[in-house]
Amino acid sequence: MVPYVLDLGLRLDQIDRSGSITESEEHHEEEEHHEEEEHHEEEGETSYFDKSFDNISFAASLNRDLNDYFDIDFGFAVVERAPSATELFMNGPHLATQRFEVGNTNLAVEESTNFEFTVNYNNEGAYSSFTMYRNSVDNYIYLMDESEEEHEEHDEEHEEGHDDHEGLTLANFMQQNAEFEGVELQVGRMFELASGTLDLRYSRDEVSATFDDGHDVPRITPARNIYSLAYTKDSMVFKLMLKDVDKQSDVGEGETTTDGYQMLNARLTKVFDLGNSNLSVSIFGNNLLDEVARNHSSYVKSEVPLPGRNYGVKFNLTF
Repeated sequence: MVPYVLDLGLRLDQIDRSGSITESEEHHEEEEHHEEEEHHEEEGETSYFDKSFDNISFAASLNRDLNDYFDIDFGFAVVERAPSATELFMNGPHLATQRFEVGNTNLAVEESTNFEFTVNYNNEGAYSSFTMYRNSVDNYIYLMDESEEEHEEHDEEHEEGHDDHEGLTLANFMQQNAEFEGVELQVGRMFELASGTLDLRYSRDEVSATFDDGHDVPRITPARNIYSLAYTKDSMVFKLMLKDVDKQSDVGEGETTTDGYQMLNARLTKVFDLGNSNLSVSIFGNNLLDEVARNHSSYVKSEVPLPGRNYGVKFNLTF
């Protein structure tokens, strides 16, 4: 038994971002003899930017075997992330999120300091793990929607033909210090059954995230419990999983709560040996309870729920 295992990692990045932002200017003209208003948009001034970021990231983990069944891990990491080109220079519609996104060329490097502690257990088919973590992020980058009142004003401008945002919700990239705290739990047991292996597992994960000003970070995944069963025999695997997602009431500014849901999925997979290749055939059913489920982290959760009950067959040929 090795008493300690130490892993160290260091990463240096030099990242250059180049982009431009063109501000649109709307002009209003009146022709008295027609008594009509004409609106047209002309390109305004274009600004060009060259941004350079020098990032240093470091990670260390220490593992200790307590006995034949238990071991513990301590992890520490400092990770720097440069703003993406979208976060810096975006200035236009993003139809997938139904937003008119505006970047921020003044964004600084994100720096996260992460502490993590894990206890693992494994003994004759029984296994479990428990993890606690805390992540302090300086200059956390996020997308902030305009207020409901501001959006209503833009809707009125859009109806009058004065809107620069094409009727979409205006959202700005911003940054603020944030704290993330979470836990992850997994407990399972494997059994020999009818010449195969049955794996029963329960897991739970939850995270809370707040800004320094006390507000909740937007679009944080709610707590969830996952119950799963997997039976493997020769080249056949059957999986059944129930995902029980809690209601998310810790919402950021401008967000709404999201109801919890239960998602039941099943899949049967068989692999056929074709000599020099393998054919995998899967029969699956997702959302078997046909729940109306919404993903809290989605920008369009209200407009686009998760898929309802669906079935299918999947073929995968490898050679």
